[in-house]
Amino acid sequence: MQTVKTDLGEIIISNETIGSIVSLNLSEVKGVVGSKKSIIKEITDMLRGDTIENEIEEASRTIKVEIKDNKPLIKLNITIKYGVRMPDIAWDIQSRVKKGLTKKLGIETNEIDIHIQGIQFPKKTQSKRDLVASNLFVEVF
Repeated sequence: MQTVKTDLGEIIISNETIGSIVSLNLSEVKGVVGSKKSIIKEITDMLRGDTIENEIEEASRTIKVEIKDNKPLIKLNITIKYGVRMPDIAWDIQSRVKKGLTKKLGIETNEIDIHIQGIQFPKKTQSKRDLVASNLFVEVF
């Protein structure tokens, strides 16, 4: 929980709310395919039959928010598109998340750690003509 003090009192912001704002900012970054759950969480959810209906809720589950020195420490596990330069996308994510939290919630972040856990490669569609084995089969028979 993050506490913001104002002239009229205190505003308490939950970690889930911070995670939702982060996931909205994350969705605006080109090259980010999505957030990724840890393999243990995926297996646990599969065994329990948990399904997520909302993409924002799904993303907020993979974003970890901790409070350190009264500022949020954010850890992101993401998947990016193939061909995207990793340092550039990481810097873009960090700046957008920092600006988003400052603008929407009025809070400064302590750290934004990014863990790139996967790369999505472009899908190639192959026809039967492109496969070597099928060409050999056609030529022989």
